[in-house]
Amino acid sequence: MFFTHLLFAIILGFLFTLVFAVGFRRRGPWGNIFIFFVLVFLVTWAGGLWIAPFGPVYWGVAWLPFLIIGFLFAMLLAASGPVQPVKSPEEAIEEAKIEVAVQSILNIFLWVFILGLVFAIVYSYITA
Repeated sequence: MFFTHLLFAIILGFLFTLVFAVGFRRRGPWGNIFIFFVLVFLVTWAGGLWIAPFGPVYWGVAWLPFLIIGFLFAMLLAASGPVQPVKSPEEAIEEAKIEVAVQSILNIFLWVFILGLVFAIVYSYITA
């Protein structure tokens, strides 16, 4: 089951990354396609494990929870990306200073979130 869960999460994570990050050019608050993929992949995997299985079964895995959670999170992450309005040079400099502080907080949140997702995945396999 571990490898089929991993396979579904990787395939769906890659698919949603292609659709949102490449197709719609929305990569979330970090603006990095790799981070977008890692987050979507881990959330898809953890959500697929923790949501009660329902829907059709393929290779012994009910894949619909993986699909729904991955899609909803990819939409949420893509929508959280910054929109770049046109600004004057003074406003751009001031905003760049603020953006540095916000980016450091987001990076801390990112690593705590990734560690929490990995813990949820491992815990799910330990308790199963």
